[in-house]
Amino acid sequence: MTASAQGPAPHPLFQRLRAWNVSSWRHADRVPIIRAALEDLSRLASAHDGIPRPPVPDVGVHALADQLQVLTADALDAGVPLVRVTDMLVQLSRRLGLSEPRR
Repeated sequence: MTASAQGPAPHPLFQRLRAWNVSSWRHADRVPIIRAALEDLSRLASAHDGIPRPPVPDVGVHALADQLQVLTADALDAGVPLVRVTDMLVQLSRRLGLSEPRR
């Protein structure tokens, strides 16, 4: 993820997750891993800007990648340093068993 005048570029993880079908999401612990990451991002954003966030709704596996991208953007907008958010996404990729994309 790199910063630009329009904000950070989308992390490659978002595109990879959007390509998963429902069966891919249900493999191993992927859904709980992503749901935990969503809650972590939400809490982190609240800690940085002092604005409480509601619990992250469960809207189904088909929306998890979108939720991740939205909550990532919210964390950055709240003032969470880009390096911290990027590190969280890298750790998430590893927990999901994904290799890091080549740049």
